[in-house]
Amino acid sequence: MRKCPRCHKEMTEECYLKDSAQPISDYVVVQKNEDLKKIEYPLKVSLCKTCGYVEMYVDLDKG
Repeated sequence: MRKCPRCHKEMTEECYLKDSAQPISDYVVVQKNEDLKKIEYPLKVSLCKTCGYVEMYVDLDKG
């Protein structure tokens, strides 16, 4: 459960960004390790339905 840093209400998690120009594309965060292997994490969004604050994050456990 994430709390909104502006109004301190509970935020809705597991939301996603959508690029309206590319409806089938997903945003990902790419991390390179020492061996130059890439690890991709889907970019997720939390939304506060009270004040409209949006926060982006990655779920490191599901990478």
